[in-house]
Amino acid sequence: MIPEIGHILLIITFVASILQVVFWCYNIKKSDQITIDVLQKSTFINFIFILFSFGILVYSFIISDFSLVIVSDNSHTLKPLIYKISGTWGNHEGSLMLWILILSFFTFLVSRKKNNISPKLLPSIIGIQTIILCLFLSFILFTSNPFERVDTLPIDGNGLNPLLQDPGLALHPPLLYFGYVGLSVSFSFAVAALITGEINKEWARQMRPWITIAWSALTIGIALGSWWAYYELGWGGWWFWDPVENASFMPWLIATALLHSVRILEVRFILINWTILLSILAFSFSLLGTFIVRSGLLTSVHAFASDPSRGLFILIILAIATGGPLILYATKSSSFQENKTQFNIFSKESALLINNLFLTTAASTVLIGTLYPLFLDAFNGNKISIGPAYYNATFAPIMAPVILLMAMAPFLSWGIKKPKQISKKIFFLTTITLLGGMGLFIIEESSLFSIICGSLAIWLFTGVIVDFTSQIKNANVNLSSFKTLLLFFSKNNIGIHIAHMGVAVFLAGVTGEQFYKTEFNIKKNIGDVISIGNKSLIFNKVETLAGPNYKSETATFTLLKNGTIISVLKPEKRFYPIEKSQTTEAAILSDFWGDTYLVLGDGNKETGWSIRVYFNPLISWIWGGAGLMSLGGLVSILQSRTARRQVKSTS
Repeated sequence: MIPEIGHILLIITFVASILQVVFWCYNIKKSDQITIDVLQKSTFINFIFILFSFGILVYSFIISDFSLVIVSDNSHTLKPLIYKISGTWGNHEGSLMLWILILSFFTFLVSRKKNNISPKLLPSIIGIQTIILCLFLSFILFTSNPFERVDTLPIDGNGLNPLLQDPGLALHPPLLYFGYVGLSVSFSFAVAALITGEINKEWARQMRPWITIAWSALTIGIALGSWWAYYELGWGGWWFWDPVENASFMPWLIATALLHSVRILEVRFILINWTILLSILAFSFSLLGTFIVRSGLLTSVHAFASDPSRGLFILIILAIATGGPLILYATKSSSFQENKTQFNIFSKESALLINNLFLTTAASTVLIGTLYPLFLDAFNGNKISIGPAYYNATFAPIMAPVILLMAMAPFLSWGIKKPKQISKKIFFLTTITLLGGMGLFIIEESSLFSIICGSLAIWLFTGVIVDFTSQIKNANVNLSSFKTLLLFFSKNNIGIHIAHMGVAVFLAGVTGEQFYKTEFNIKKNIGDVISIGNKSLIFNKVETLAGPNYKSETATFTLLKNGTIISVLKPEKRFYPIEKSQTTEAAILSDFWGDTYLVLGDGNKETGWSIRVYFNPLISWIWGGAGLMSLGGLVSILQSRTARRQVKSTS
């Protein structure tokens, strides 16, 4: 009976949200307090009902209620508790429930900002958010009911895909959805502005934190997915340009452009139409990613393959959510009046605008590489695969100017003011970069591309340091005074420095992993020694062990450096009897300079075992850089809040 309560709560929320949209449409020209209060209370009710419904679904997984199809297909009595809980969103229906929960949560949070957001805008923002909620509630109720009962009650359940039984996959989808769904808020801000005509610097200032939250969550969500693929799939890499990976990367690129565009609008009140268009496209790309993952077009461990009717439903949602706003944009965009003041080509906004163009071009490149094989397959049945070679030839050259401008933009001024001492800074950056590039050239087996990639990382890293130290010098900061330091951090763009430093660290990690990695694919017997530069691996033994819900063939290797034991590595091959599938668990020794990555292949005592050994230099810098990027976004939000409080306290 309890699952039926969860289903009823969803139905009630669906009906209530429809009534809420009707109420908003009827009062669309009103901005009185009564209208806002009704909409605000309705969003709270929606969130609470969906939260309870989701809680019932999680509870069903915890108690192994196999009378539900979703629990029977994705859980088992022997599964550890954490994977019972994460199994809730490790499938199509449950992940859709999580999506709707986060959407209702964001809508509720926006509705609480009635003291900050214009009363003319807020009802329309809530109304657009609720329309999106209605669309997804209809999707889950009519095609993807998570509370559907089974015809025959199973004894123990069918279990969850073993590849998804991992802590990284427990956190990856929620963070990714926070990013996807968070972009709906900037989308609603943009559509509300088109409806009401209410757009100004305050509109941009209020929208920017929501974009930053979504961007930060999307950044760390993508990084977690990459980290999981690296250590769980056993292939030794971190990014495969898989269509499902691209599905999350494309909205990230657009959101990055949007983040910079809204900053220009906030400061200079220009590029209004461009900012609105990017706001629409960012969420549209999130919906496109949802379609790619759930349409059944792809076979991937990341994808929720499903029947075509579900894919068609999502396509309809995508058409409504993208087509409607774009038509509105085409008819209303000419009505916005922005500042017509002249600005210098060597200004901060020029650099950011050029970067925007490169970022959107890069997103288009990824879009073509992702969708072209699908279109070709749909039209003539030909199956092709577009892999790293295409992206290395197209995406990488487009992003190189972005890195160059990223280091120079902070040196530039807003508007027509001439930048001060920029030539000295550029000369210093160029000198340091050339010296660094020469150092990379001296390193054995450095290719032209490795030198370019590494030099870009040095260029950006130096640019961030130069700008940061320049700001400290200009502000006359007393480094021994905590109060002046705190004041400096609240008034300067420290979050941007951290995020850009994260990009430099990430790029250094990519350079090390892509161009300086070593790989061995060999066959060895127990007792053999494998030489890896100044390190060696002793193949000690292979044994069969029992796990909580799997059987493991575990090998033991002793890693030595110059004759001294560094670590003991234990790669595994796991067999899950319930799911009747096998996984490879790599053994990884990480340090600051790189990873020793060991994979156990097939074999036996008579023929020996296949062993794959990788040394991936600086690979942990990739995820460290992504973490810094996300941290930079969060710090910038805190700085904005602090600055806003200071303005209010002095006014």
